[in-house]
Amino acid sequence: MGRLIDAGLFLDNLSGRLESMKDYDAVKDVINNMPTAYDPDKIVEQLENERKFWENAYNRNLGKEKARSYEHAIEIVKGGGADGN
Repeated sequence: MGRLIDAGLFLDNLSGRLESMKDYDAVKDVINNMPTAYDPDKIVEQLENERKFWENAYNRNLGKEKARSYEHAIEIVKGGGADGN
């Protein structure tokens, strides 16, 4: 899988090099309209379903531990993970 980039930061870094080019706006539009590599809302939904499953698991102790792990993963995805949280 390719790496994810911050389109805004990417454009900021390129803007000094591309501002003088007449196709800067076209390049900017292409980058801004690219789809994201994943949908964070769909990932959170899947993690929530797993968390709920483990909350109701037959082994309550294991289920609670797994559910806490999924809750932590959900927090990471919602936070974007970019700041190390």
